[in-house]
Amino acid sequence: MLSDLFLHLTTRCSPLVRKLGYLNEAIEMRRRHRLHRGSWQPHLDNTRRFVLNAAEQCRDRSTVVVLGSGLLLDVPLPEVSAMFRDVVLMDVVCLPEVRRRIHAYRNVRFIEHDVTGIAENLFGNKLRGVPELPDARPLASTVSDHAGFVVSLNILSQLTIIPRAFAARHLRGFSPYELDDWCARTVEAHYASLRSMRCDVCLIADYDCVRRDRAGEVVSAGSTIYGLKLPKPEASWTWSIAPIRERSHFLSKELLVGAWHLRHDRP
Repeated sequence: MLSDLFLHLTTRCSPLVRKLGYLNEAIEMRRRHRLHRGSWQPHLDNTRRFVLNAAEQCRDRSTVVVLGSGLLLDVPLPEVSAMFRDVVLMDVVCLPEVRRRIHAYRNVRFIEHDVTGIAENLFGNKLRGVPELPDARPLASTVSDHAGFVVSLNILSQLTIIPRAFAARHLRGFSPYELDDWCARTVEAHYASLRSMRCDVCLIADYDCVRRDRAGEVVSAGSTIYGLKLPKPEASWTWSIAPIRERSHFLSKELLVGAWHLRHDRP
């Protein structure tokens, strides 16, 4: 589509983001939301509601850091901006329409950032011909120590999608099992970093995927976070991310989503 091409040409981001495919993924996410807006809305509403509830319980209202701000679809930006002194949005890419929304708030800023720290090293390994899968960088070294509240927003299962695809294409010699193990370590590292934060943390993430046929029967099901064991969520719901359309698609795709408020005063 011409609009997608225009977005690709006019979005300000690093060459690395373009070459790895993060910009294309952001544009595709925008397209999928427009296609499935109605079926996505309950998930987006549930996400915003849980984030606000956790924010209201947060004692430190200095700075909130949102990891995975994306298209701001699931970010209750007006309310959060009013509750905190500073709002820091982090993601690998920010489309122009999102930047315009951000500029409407004096206390909100965006930082282009890969929370895993994998992307740059992975691309460098490809350029140097080094067959190595880089380990994730701890979040504590990238998220401000002054944050009173950190939100990991629907990214846990997404952290490895583009790096895994890039590694499979450009780094020879790795079996699917080795790539899966690398992805599992990356997902686990993100969760461990969140647990180690010295502030309140809100985690919202899908953890299982279910595919159904037209009769509603389950065809397949499996973990979206490489089997990472999470505690029982404080809230959970189903995200109908790809419903069966009338004249296309034989299978629907549903994600099981959980939400956790990891309070700093909790042992």
